[in-house]
Amino acid sequence: MTQQMKVGLALSGGGAIGAYQVGVVKALAESGTQVHAVAGASIGALNGAIVASSPSLTQAAARLAEVWEHLGANSPLMANKSVYIKLLAQAAFAFGQTNVLGRAAQLVATLASKANVLPNGLSELADDALLSDQPLVQLMERYLDTAALANGLPLYVSLYPTQGGLVDILSCLRAEFGLGETAKSIFRHIQSMPIETQKEALLASAALPLLFKARSIDGVRYSDGGMGGWSTMQGNTPVTPLVEAGCNLIVVTHLSDGSMWDRHAFPDTTIMEIRPRSTLRRHDGTLGGAKDLLGFTASHVNSWIAQGYEDTLATVARIQAPLQARQALRDSYDALALSQAQDQAADDALASAMARIK
Repeated sequence: MTQQMKVGLALSGGGAIGAYQVGVVKALAESGTQVHAVAGASIGALNGAIVASSPSLTQAAARLAEVWEHLGANSPLMANKSVYIKLLAQAAFAFGQTNVLGRAAQLVATLASKANVLPNGLSELADDALLSDQPLVQLMERYLDTAALANGLPLYVSLYPTQGGLVDILSCLRAEFGLGETAKSIFRHIQSMPIETQKEALLASAALPLLFKARSIDGVRYSDGGMGGWSTMQGNTPVTPLVEAGCNLIVVTHLSDGSMWDRHAFPDTTIMEIRPRSTLRRHDGTLGGAKDLLGFTASHVNSWIAQGYEDTLATVARIQAPLQARQALRDSYDALALSQAQDQAADDALASAMARIK
């Protein structure tokens, strides 16, 4: 008999752009897709928890829409005022002794050498978080059914072993400029963890460095899972745990224009990539990407949801015929194997009857 189709859904990270995945899930549900396992990084981990705990993909889409309607109206970004004041004081100290250009040169030199060595005055900022994660905690308490998650689809999340927020950011910058690589993210199966640790893992996966505090799991501190294996998007595109779980068709969502992740790293797995057909950017300029990452507004959320829905419908339509042909071929192999088995049984019965006649 041929191998049955086992579908995995990989939800990448991208902050507020995660609204795009609401449209993806809605379109997949409408196309009749059945998902057997889910993996998520960063905001994809939080979206993945809603999908995994829902009884169907249709209900998952409805629940995600409700969650993101709430996020569009109530931004989860709430400043830690004490940390913000501390940041200003420490930055003033760090930059106060020399001119700004001289200090910037020192930072670049540090970036090009060792990301875990920080200039004096900034090292104390390595573990601070500018934003409170209480809005995210309250969001999970309101929308995530932990009992349903325990009995839901297998969920895997991406976690990054942190060295401190500022060090992590410098490591990512070095990797972006081709001066090194970040450590790889690890993947944890949520349902295998104690109930009280599951939410910690979800919050850790979404803990953007410097913005949200890292979380300790089994004595190790983790933060945003999307930082691992930066140049290949290893952590931010959590396909590996789905392959290891036996998924042979994986739907991958990308939340960045021109993601560098390469499906050819998984040659034995059928990959369906949902890539944006037009830019996901909603802000121009040097800091436009950061503004998009934190752009929890109703207009942006709704536009990303619509874009995810349209892109997914277009992708499904493009590959639906080949998939149907592949499934038809598998059905033919199954029918042939069954027919051969029936013929063999008939031959055995005939041989037995002839033996009795003799």
